[in-house]
Amino acid sequence: MKTSFKRLTAILLISSFLIMTFFYLDAGRILAEIKSILTKPGVLLFIFSSYFLAFLARGFAWRLYLNNRVRLTTCMYGLFYSLLLNHLLPVKAGDFARIGVMKAREPAITGHEAFNSVVILRVMDTAILFAMASAGLAFLELPLNGGVILWLAVIGFVSTILFYIKFKAFFDRQISIMKTAFSGWRGMWIIGLTLISWMLEAAVIYGVVWNGENLISFVQAIWVNSITVAGQIFQITPGGIASYEAIMVFALGANGIAAENAYTAAVITHGLKYLFSFIAGGIAIAAYPVPAHLLKKWTRERGNES
Repeated sequence: MKTSFKRLTAILLISSFLIMTFFYLDAGRILAEIKSILTKPGVLLFIFSSYFLAFLARGFAWRLYLNNRVRLTTCMYGLFYSLLLNHLLPVKAGDFARIGVMKAREPAITGHEAFNSVVILRVMDTAILFAMASAGLAFLELPLNGGVILWLAVIGFVSTILFYIKFKAFFDRQISIMKTAFSGWRGMWIIGLTLISWMLEAAVIYGVVWNGENLISFVQAIWVNSITVAGQIFQITPGGIASYEAIMVFALGANGIAAENAYTAAVITHGLKYLFSFIAGGIAIAAYPVPAHLLKKWTRERGNES
């Protein structure tokens, strides 16, 4: 049922994107905006440096979660391997390679610790994204019906309860580790760094929209990024192609951006993220090459063995 719902939602999003493409695709406009960005080094530097700093913040958060017993470079290699694979594969299998890199480079970290750290930090990512998206619905002046917001809140609450009940045994096994990792100031730093990372990622959207001479505040960009990335739980295409753009067009439209401008911004934003994933992933592969057979093993066997 869960898989069927995910696929149905993904198909609806992809269908929506295809319809948007029919009505709003303007190759000339897209090429003109790409050329505009490429001729503005300051804009490119702002976008890519902010995106890199977002991952650096996540790397520090991951290292802190493991009580500084691992190298920051290991965390960054794992994150960039994960980013690259998530943009190449139709499912989010990159986290399995992230676990594998941690286990392979850090002998002091057990398989359970590596697995737990990735899962819990992913859950925290999702919780923060949904929290920021919900805050935007509550505080931003969006043209959304109050009933829609109420239904979204109810669906989110019920889904969370059902998810916990279904995987209660798993979450109960992680509680002791989580209590230790999130205790005191260390926990505050982990949460704070993760929150900052998603704010920094919003700079990609903000830079693209601003370059296209559309009016949007950075707070609005944070909301757009939150709801767009959170929506990738329905990803069934490499990098969430189509579903990413469809959700972002809706989010930008809710903030007053014309549909054709929102479509162009979504395509370019996703394109820049793809470019970054290839660059960062290529650097990670060059710095810490992983044999193809081992990479396949991690993605197929979910990183259970190194």
